[in-house]
Amino acid sequence: MVNKKLGKGLSSLLGNRNTSTQQNDTENNGLLLVPIEKIFRDESQPRKEFDKDKIDELAQSIKKNGLIQPIILVKRNDDNFMIVAGERRWRAAQIANLKTLPSLLIPDDLDKDEISLIENIQRENLKISEEANAYQRLINKNNYTHENLANIVGKSRSHVTNLLRLLTLDKYFLSLLNNGKISMGHARALIGKTPGDFDEKTLSQIAKGKLSVRDLEKSKKIKLSKEPNLLHEEKNLSDTIGFKTKITYSSKGRGNIKIFYENLEQYNFLINKLKN
Repeated sequence: MVNKKLGKGLSSLLGNRNTSTQQNDTENNGLLLVPIEKIFRDESQPRKEFDKDKIDELAQSIKKNGLIQPIILVKRNDDNFMIVAGERRWRAAQIANLKTLPSLLIPDDLDKDEISLIENIQRENLKISEEANAYQRLINKNNYTHENLANIVGKSRSHVTNLLRLLTLDKYFLSLLNNGKISMGHARALIGKTPGDFDEKTLSQIAKGKLSVRDLEKSKKIKLSKEPNLLHEEKNLSDTIGFKTKITYSSKGRGNIKIFYENLEQYNFLINKLKN
């Protein structure tokens, strides 16, 4: 059954829950004071990157004012705890040298992945790819429809659908989107395309955000020829240098040669070979 309370905030989900436990950890105003060394991060949590400067700022605030907002934990089988919501506070608390953290322990019947996603969305914006991957994980896990998931996270169905479509976006364009270089509209226009589909000038304009969505949609793909002779030259070049190569050129006569290597050792070998 879909839990529609989540989209209304964590308080509506957790407010009426009995969170008392049989733990020996000291209680404080109904919360557990859990030793920080017994708390571990959840490797599957949506947020993968943390802003170090913001963590340091939060640590300074915690040193001055204490940890005002408790973190949310779930009990592990080894007498330790895993973070459901509050990893930023946990990281900052370690910098602030806190020994215990005020914590709320959730029952096992709540979906920790849903709670973690909601908490991250409400507190600080996730990167678009992090949010999209979290949506996909919940769909795979619980067999949700886009409408179900939209109700859970408090977003529109179109928002969920559009975000999930971005999982097919080329990694380069996805990085531009995550870093705010292009908009969602630009990203949707780039689905199914790769950097190799654009000339250098257009690709530079995309990266600098200098193309409107309409201009981007009108931009034409450069058609690259792959004649039999070119395939033969690729094979000869690969055999000569010992590395896979790819040769492309446009109708204007411009082109490039790509040489593929797999590690630093191969790179150094290739550079020395080219120098000689």
